[in-house]
Amino acid sequence: MRLETVQRAFASPFGGSEQVVDLLNDRWTISLTLPRGTQENAARNEAFLNALRGQTNTVALYHWVRKQPLGTMRGSPVAGAASIGADSILIGTPAGSTLLAGDLIGVGGMLLMVREDCVADGVGLVVPLVNRLRVALVGGESVIWERPTVPFRKVAKPAFQYFFGYAEGVSLDFVEAIG
Repeated sequence: MRLETVQRAFASPFGGSEQVVDLLNDRWTISLTLPRGTQENAARNEAFLNALRGQTNTVALYHWVRKQPLGTMRGSPVAGAASIGADSILIGTPAGSTLLAGDLIGVGGMLLMVREDCVADGVGLVVPLVNRLRVALVGGESVIWERPTVPFRKVAKPAFQYFFGYAEGVSLDFVEAIG
């Protein structure tokens, strides 16, 4: 899983100075490979992927290796209000709870990555984010810390190859479905 940033860079042909504009529309992408398996398993995988109907339908995916934060935040945390473009959020959680750099959480239909280690005090947990908010948070929204998912669209056109007794693996690419 990787975060694709949407930005534009401009360089002056005269002095060499540069300007970069962040368009604040980052999106997650996932590349994965289904392993070689039986024809029965491959047929089920093929049916599932074909049911996505190209990019028409979506599937909820999460980071399959990092299913929960490395930090200690658990329970039922809630997010405070935040505006579009914010690069940090306040989470209501018990004092001493932590999130570590690289932890993934879900809030307001977005998958967010923690930029730096942070520890909750008596007020809450101020979480600096790698990706900025695409939508405003109204406050009181649940923070999903275990297997936070967002919808993804299939962008690859996989081809399943069947042989006697088995089927080859297939590579898949997905991009986060926004809005």
